[in-house]
Amino acid sequence: MFKLNEFVFYPGYGVGIIECISSQKIGSSEMSFYNVKILESSAKIMVPVKTAEEAGLRLLIREDEIQKVFDVLESANPRSPLLKKESWNKRFNGYNIKLCSSCVFVVAEVLRDLYILKSEKELSFAEKKMFEKAKHLIIKELSMVMQRPESFIEDRIKKIFVH
Repeated sequence: MFKLNEFVFYPGYGVGIIECISSQKIGSSEMSFYNVKILESSAKIMVPVKTAEEAGLRLLIREDEIQKVFDVLESANPRSPLLKKESWNKRFNGYNIKLCSSCVFVVAEVLRDLYILKSEKELSFAEKKMFEKAKHLIIKELSMVMQRPESFIEDRIKKIFVH
């Protein structure tokens, strides 16, 4: 159960805050919802309390998990679709699924793989959008947890990929 004013992560949207917990009558039953305001876009999302976990709503990562995010970014995964040279559309579909994951480490894999690809060739328009989304999701969450400016996190990530 999440609490009011608690920071959370919602897959595909990023960091938000629980603004309130509301109830609405749907048909003949009463349902409770977490009303989440996404910080970046001010979008408001209602997540059913019953299925919040299944929907991927989660607390932000703990401080002791931050280094693992950087470890993922620094590692080269031999199972990566990029390194296996899968077709662009297969790679794209796989990355789209990963971007909608509630796991920050999975999103970090997408960012890492696209950073590597970006160093080898120009990214397509769709890949650029995917790269920016992955980067934004990682930077926003780490910035909140580390209580550091987003520019600090972005610079730290860039340093990983500058050879």
